[in-house]
Amino acid sequence: MTINVETQNIGMTAIQNARELGGYPTSDGRTVKRGVLLRTAKPSAGNEADFKRLTEVYHLAKMIDLRSEQEINGSPELAVFTHTTEPDPDPVLDGVENIHLPILDLDAMMRSNAELLNDEESMKDLDIVKMLSISIKAGFINDELYFGFLDEEKGRNGYSRMFRELLSLGEGEAVLFHCTQGKDRTGVAAMLILSALGVDEDVIIRDYLLTNDFNSERIEKERMMLIATGKVPEDQIDTFLMAMDRVNEKTMTNVIAHLKERCGSVVDYIKNKLGVTDSELEALRDKFLTEG
Repeated sequence: MTINVETQNIGMTAIQNARELGGYPTSDGRTVKRGVLLRTAKPSAGNEADFKRLTEVYHLAKMIDLRSEQEINGSPELAVFTHTTEPDPDPVLDGVENIHLPILDLDAMMRSNAELLNDEESMKDLDIVKMLSISIKAGFINDELYFGFLDEEKGRNGYSRMFRELLSLGEGEAVLFHCTQGKDRTGVAAMLILSALGVDEDVIIRDYLLTNDFNSERIEKERMMLIATGKVPEDQIDTFLMAMDRVNEKTMTNVIAHLKERCGSVVDYIKNKLGVTDSELEALRDKFLTEG
């Protein structure tokens, strides 16, 4: 099947990486319903036209924010990880329930990297390159990044609650789930949802990699910016871009392999670690799939 920007675009003008999971085939011959499961970068970047489209065209009922408390409220102490000190809450839209399900424990990350963050020399004159370098050194960007999302209690609780919210979505309503750039925590959420619905792994990977197509112009500008600084070795450019707006296929294939090794399959992880029952999986499929 064709999976590209055109097939998955939900027509946002200001919200980045905005698309849907609809149209994907499942192993039992059904298809994910269109216009119901939406994934984006942070919606706070949106404009009135975007918000009107979400509420009037998609009948958005729930907005699930997977970001940390610090990203929402602003945290000067953790700006090296969040890259912002300003509050950045989700928009409040009529008829839309705002639901906060944090996946990352940034306080714990700060404690585990106290020595690095307390190094006065490394924390002087912070610019974007230095902040990204610290994030990479702290292990915030690597090919096993998503393991922690799914192994640690905060992430498990967040993704488990996400399935509860999906199950309670009303007929004819849509849900939007997002993080900051709509690629990592959101990408894992999409992988879990599509796995639960019976979508094949190769389609899940193609959906994940669409981030690079939706963000292609931004990624190219960021690449040029990093090169222009003269501070980033050429062989590290792609790693730095992963801390910005790019994804790497290996990050997703690694976490799927990790769940298979731990639990037997992604669906078994969803059942045994997130507490979604067989009957709830059937209910999800009945709710979000259509024949043909």
